[in-house]
Amino acid sequence: MVVECEKMRQNPDDLLRRIKMDEASADETQGRLKIFFGYAAGVGKTYAMLDAAHDALAQGFDVVVGYVEPHQRPATSALLEGLESIPSAMVQHKGIVLREFDLDAALERRPQIVLVDELAHTNADGCRHKKRYQDVEELLRAGINVYTTMNVQHLESLNDKVAAITQVPVHERVPDRVFDRAASVELIDIEPEELIERLNAGKIYKTDQARRALSHFFTKKNLAALREIALRRTADRLNRNSYASGLGAGEDVLLYVSERPGDVRAIRAAANMAQTYHGNLVALVVESSAGGRALGAEEERALRSNVALAEELGAHVVTVQGDDPAVQIAQYVPAAGIDRVVLGSSGNEGRYFGFGETMAKRLMRLASGLCVSVVPDASAAHRVTAVQSPILRFSLRDVWIALAATVVSCLVGFGAFQTEFGSPVVPMLFLLSIVIFARFADTVTYSLAAALVGMFAYNFFFTYPRFTLMANGLSYPLVFACLAMGGFAISLLTVRMKTQSVQAVRRVYRTEVLIDTSRRLRRATTVNECLAIAANQVIKLLNRPVAMYDADGQARLGELAVFDLPGTEGESSGMADERERAVAAWVAANDERAGATTSTLMDSKCLYLPIHGKDRVHGVAGILIADEGEIGSFEKNLLVAILEEVGQTMERIRLFQEAQEMKVKAETESLRSKLLRSVSHDLRTPLTSISGNAEVLMEGGDRIDFSRRLALYRDIREDSLWLVDLVENLLAVTRAEEGRLDLNIQAEVVSDVMEEAVRHCERHADAHAIRIDSEGELLLASMDARLIVQVLVNLINNAVNYTPAESTVVLSAHKHGSWIRIDVADNGLGIVDEEKSYVFDMFYNGSHERGDHRRGMGLGLALCKSIVEAHGGRIGVRDACPHGCIFWFTLPALDMTSTLGLKR
Repeated sequence: MVVECEKMRQNPDDLLRRIKMDEASADETQGRLKIFFGYAAGVGKTYAMLDAAHDALAQGFDVVVGYVEPHQRPATSALLEGLESIPSAMVQHKGIVLREFDLDAALERRPQIVLVDELAHTNADGCRHKKRYQDVEELLRAGINVYTTMNVQHLESLNDKVAAITQVPVHERVPDRVFDRAASVELIDIEPEELIERLNAGKIYKTDQARRALSHFFTKKNLAALREIALRRTADRLNRNSYASGLGAGEDVLLYVSERPGDVRAIRAAANMAQTYHGNLVALVVESSAGGRALGAEEERALRSNVALAEELGAHVVTVQGDDPAVQIAQYVPAAGIDRVVLGSSGNEGRYFGFGETMAKRLMRLASGLCVSVVPDASAAHRVTAVQSPILRFSLRDVWIALAATVVSCLVGFGAFQTEFGSPVVPMLFLLSIVIFARFADTVTYSLAAALVGMFAYNFFFTYPRFTLMANGLSYPLVFACLAMGGFAISLLTVRMKTQSVQAVRRVYRTEVLIDTSRRLRRATTVNECLAIAANQVIKLLNRPVAMYDADGQARLGELAVFDLPGTEGESSGMADERERAVAAWVAANDERAGATTSTLMDSKCLYLPIHGKDRVHGVAGILIADEGEIGSFEKNLLVAILEEVGQTMERIRLFQEAQEMKVKAETESLRSKLLRSVSHDLRTPLTSISGNAEVLMEGGDRIDFSRRLALYRDIREDSLWLVDLVENLLAVTRAEEGRLDLNIQAEVVSDVMEEAVRHCERHADAHAIRIDSEGELLLASMDARLIVQVLVNLINNAVNYTPAESTVVLSAHKHGSWIRIDVADNGLGIVDEEKSYVFDMFYNGSHERGDHRRGMGLGLALCKSIVEAHGGRIGVRDACPHGCIFWFTLPALDMTSTLGLKR
């Protein structure tokens, strides 16, 4: 066992070498990105990019200018001369014609290097992608190298820092992953004083524009700070890449994402922290239950925007359910092995009306050893949130429920008060009613209202003096306090239990969807079956129409299957138009999501997601968005999990099919090898005999008597006929294996076909008696006469070859219902039972001694089986009485009426 484990254990150096080889092979299919990076406009990024393009052109590279911003700078414009340019696409935007980079033209031209200026640019409506960096990513996926330019203020993680320094918000941003994954970043750096001189000289902007820039953005202080940030970020990129190449394990960071606008700064800070610690970023979204506080439309949009920003910065989004984010985070971090949590300051107020324990302190108490960072939101107003828990909100509905519970308690209490046990029972009735009605409430408003109103109702109606708020007795204050606090506590726990039960039901339902998906996929045997299972599960989860495309792994889409909701067939027909298919084709080709709610081809009606395996796309799923609204973050994560499992199953099925095809190919090659070996062996004997006999005849001449010459001629003829039969069988077997047995079906008289076969065999079966046993009945069968003659010849030759001399071979035909059975019987030694199941296999010769001197190839009976089955009949072998064997096969029978119709 120790030896086996040592063999299975992989050498770490080999593993690292394999990983690097895989990365290198992956890089061969990807284009390389070079970024000319600067700290402000005018430092010379575009000039440096064009100068590098001329150097590449001089080295023999195919260089094309995709898009260069028209800066109207003479030195820069002069460098465009001598470079091929792709015409810009003209796009209508709000009544204005804008020049945009023509992505499709670049993909069609497919140069080695394409120049695309202004990486952070936002494309006009009508372009495929929302951002230009997405155009560049598609070029890279197509294997095209790209030169581009960008400034430091456009990096997503530095947006807040730059805005704080310059007091100028930057709306066009590029994810840090694009910058960090670039093959090369060239920092274009000049002194701030020199940049200001350029600006004053009018080399960057016109006079009025330059004056405004100098008083706002292009101050010496701002430029110096931006230059320092650019230098640090470039150096930091080198450190990150060198650490990543070492395959080290970093420290993960968890980010709590909510709908608050202040979380934007926290998201960027968490992304920088994860990169600093060389770990992964996990974005946790806490989704309230159905009984919790429902988010408004603006809050939903803000949450989706924050989640999208986190994903853009490389975060893995996880959605959990609960009403207390601190508890959910404290439960998640130990399971995920995370020690660092980032919160936004706008979600860190006191729990109750701004007072009490903050979320950060509560987290550190619930999860000891956790490092919690709170990112301040300088742009947010300093306000106190009244309540944080979704159940701590005012609800007029719950007030009415509390009043109803009190009224019922009073009515029942009036009846019980008349009995001798009335006074002690009435408080219990109030508590019981509060508990019963709590199942209809959603918030703590009910608990407060029910406790207070119940206490005053009990005081007013059931304490002396009655119908006043006075109470005579020392015990009444204690009873009132117990009634109020008990009612509040019991109803609050009941509301919480109801909320938790709703959450549990939703979790169980979604878990059941995943389990059911896995169970169904385990039984799937075809790709189409996997797509149907995925569609049904997505409909069950989202209650939306679904479109499924099969993909062959080579970016080619198969047939579309649209799955409507039950009872709404035909309402989603718009999902099948050519525009939607084009979006799905783009997803299959690029392995990226696109369509509605994304920044790529966002005008589509559907959200399209790739169904991919390890290294290729197996299908595309489209979910209708247009009329249904966006998908929640939890549902989207669950949807991705379902599609990933479907993709793995489809890959398993396709790998199995490919393995089967390879097995068939291997068996075919083995068959060809056996065929060649058998042919070379079996052809040698008759050819040697023919050449030897011919040589004897040539050398002997007239010295050989007539009888001897006649015997030699007969041997040559028999060997030649045997070779002809062998070649015929080889050709027929080849056609049968390739499925090219072209049948010429006609009505034929069975006895005529048998007579033709006997005439063909009698010439070289002189030592055997061959006869036809005919009952005199005219039997007609549907057949290809030429092929059936070959079947009979093979069966007769088989009987002749495997029976001793003077044996008899009898052919007979009988009608059995709608079939005609033809028998070829001999009175030889027969075939043992163990070999009967193998006699029709190709290259099987059996263990029985042959009657002649030649070794058979084992093709004749296999060919007979192929021909008979092509006619729709059956073939077999049985024992003859008293000895020998009978080979039989069936053909479709015809009567005279059908024969006349067939001939017509």
